[in-house]
Amino acid sequence: MTGPRYWKYETSGVLRPAVEAYLRQQPMSTEQIDAMRAYLRQWMAYPWCRDEGIDRLREAIEGLTSRKAINDWLDLATDEGIDPL
Repeated sequence: MTGPRYWKYETSGVLRPAVEAYLRQQPMSTEQIDAMRAYLRQWMAYPWCRDEGIDRLREAIEGLTSRKAINDWLDLATDEGIDPL
């Protein structure tokens, strides 16, 4: 089984600017935050090992409505060994 699709390979032209804005510490529009949330949702749909930390990450995705929320979520994901960026 292959892993989830990585953001650098998306072809819609929507996600890459969102991730780049996030990584460059630039302001993010609502649409960019929405694109990041959708990307992280599909990333977490991959059947990672099932444990409490991973389940919490999946449940928290819908609350990613700001740069800070995304940043905090990514910190937790990294702690669980998941790095979608």
